[in-house]
Amino acid sequence: MSALKGFGHYVPAGVLTNDALAAEFSVTQEWILSVCGIETRRSVAADETVCDLAERAAVACLQDSGFTPDKLGAIIACTGTPHRQFPGVSAEVQKRLKAGTIPAFDIHLASISGLLGLALAHRMCEQWGPVLVVAAETMTRVMSQGPRVKETAILFGDGAGACVVAPGEGPLAIRDVQVASDATFSEALHLDFGSTLQMDGRTIIMHAVRKLARAAMELLERNNLRVDDVGLFLFHQANLRLLERLMQELKIDRTRCFLNVERYGNTSSASWLIAASEAKAAGLMRPGLKVVVAAFGAGLSWGAALLETTSA
Repeated sequence: MSALKGFGHYVPAGVLTNDALAAEFSVTQEWILSVCGIETRRSVAADETVCDLAERAAVACLQDSGFTPDKLGAIIACTGTPHRQFPGVSAEVQKRLKAGTIPAFDIHLASISGLLGLALAHRMCEQWGPVLVVAAETMTRVMSQGPRVKETAILFGDGAGACVVAPGEGPLAIRDVQVASDATFSEALHLDFGSTLQMDGRTIIMHAVRKLARAAMELLERNNLRVDDVGLFLFHQANLRLLERLMQELKIDRTRCFLNVERYGNTSSASWLIAASEAKAAGLMRPGLKVVVAAFGAGLSWGAALLETTSA
């Protein structure tokens, strides 16, 4: 048994607008909105690193959860855009937080690693104690490498989100987590060294909608729940049009989904954690609420988690 004790997030000050992208690619702002529904994305400054984003989200998370770094049992950093091959983002976060000699490691996988981090922390915290999971991405830096393609350049933004997973009950209990991978279509979403992201958009959208819906439904069925029992859905904020198709597939309306993709774009592994942090700050996690998290990403990998707010 484990629980999420707190959340935190950080998005950089730079803003990438549809106006700028429309001018770059000789398209209209209306076309961009029709394709992805994104209005703005945050972008890092020239002197800002993925570790800076991770540190700020981690500090905000520790403040929200009431933990100090010396109380942590482990750190998991989740990113598809590390600043170097090794040591990873986790080592830098551990050093900056002065978190002692606890285990710290990275999950290097785009979009899905924030959920994989939660799944691992859920299991690890019983042995190691509270686990800080921090996901951070500098996707605009990846997308700045040529050749730039409008269909992908319009999607991504930068940001970081974090949570603390601790053993026992808490304000947001983790009831169940499941994750899966299938490498059959792995080449449909990949990033080679020194290159820009390559994505077969049609394949990815098709698999994302199907697998996110299936992951959510399988999770609910094995916990004897229905879609109507869920008060809040926190999906990977990939693309508003994709999320609209997913909501149609699950027969849920927008009022039950927290969405911030219009403001931040696709922040890859950080996206659901940023959404969760904002949803909590907005007072949306009322007592007795069942919450479903679902994410999809490179691998191809996908999964879902069932959370429940308590009075603890």
